[in-house]
Amino acid sequence: MNEIVNFEAFEPDWAIPPGATISAILASRSLSRESFAESLGESIDTVQRLLLGLEALNDDLAERLSGCLGASRAFWMNRETQYQSDIERIRKQAANTSLESWVKQLPTREMVKLGWISAICSPAEVAVECLKFFGVQDVADWHARYAGATANASFRMASSVKTNPGTVIAWLRWAELVAERIPCGHWNPVAFKQRLQEVKRLTWQKSPKTFLSRLRQLCAEVGVAVVIARTPKGCPASGATRFLLPTKALMVLSFRYRSDDQFWFTFFHEAAHLLLHGHDELFLEDGSDVTADEEREANEFAKTAIVPEEHMDEFFTLSPDEDSVLRFARRVGVSPGLIVGQLQHSGQLGHDRLNWLKRRYVWNEIEADGLIP
Repeated sequence: MNEIVNFEAFEPDWAIPPGATISAILASRSLSRESFAESLGESIDTVQRLLLGLEALNDDLAERLSGCLGASRAFWMNRETQYQSDIERIRKQAANTSLESWVKQLPTREMVKLGWISAICSPAEVAVECLKFFGVQDVADWHARYAGATANASFRMASSVKTNPGTVIAWLRWAELVAERIPCGHWNPVAFKQRLQEVKRLTWQKSPKTFLSRLRQLCAEVGVAVVIARTPKGCPASGATRFLLPTKALMVLSFRYRSDDQFWFTFFHEAAHLLLHGHDELFLEDGSDVTADEEREANEFAKTAIVPEEHMDEFFTLSPDEDSVLRFARRVGVSPGLIVGQLQHSGQLGHDRLNWLKRRYVWNEIEADGLIP
């Protein structure tokens, strides 16, 4: 018997700002934030704050939004009222949540094991360490700052693995802390896309000790901080992206499968989200909070980064033997493991075939690069 769900009584533990609606409209119309800011008569910084829910709407701004994007002034003010109401409700709920209950949501043992927080003994010490880790004063502050953190990230996740939201948020926070220490140039999407050709050549490097530092340098110069971070148990992400600032993006990669085909496909997939999609949306590979079109676009981008369009006909008629794969890999400029992965994914090659052409990574080589503090 199917359970009847009362949707009217459902109260989510997140709040969606009017800026999310604005971002969706800008994306659908291919409008840049700069042109939107100009038509709205506001600075780009104000627009950024508006999109993130940090700038409250008033009647004047709602009227101008109506003129720029459509919908009535009342519509935009209703969105603002609902957002502020949701924020207040979440704060009240959080205030009634004890520190002990909150800590239980977090992977504290894993956080100690991974070196994110200090080893501690008493429950009180655990709570203090976790508050320090997130940079918050109390549980209400954490909910206000982080309960919707995953709504501003782009994920590739294994849908077969149960996800604990607390572990995902902790992983993102660790990546954010590391990224803050990575000096970067200003975000430059044109230059970033151009750098991907040099990144392809890095796929031939056998060891992460060789290619990771160069990968981080190439990306940092154009505004992308690349962080390598193991995931705690309960966080099945392979990678994630978010913009820490309008001028600085974070890409965190987990090396979840520790094979070259998986790692590099994830990198190009996340690069696609930075280049093709909005700054504030959530993209989940399991489809829970992502449009199929956006995920297909990211997958297609990653695929053509590995096998360019001009070589696609040859790829689909490629003989599935070692010599043919090696010759084709040299022609398209990526390591043969990536070609094997694509052939397996397309069904042209069994998943038990030619796996010796893939490179397998070990954690001591990944960590030896120094990207994991």
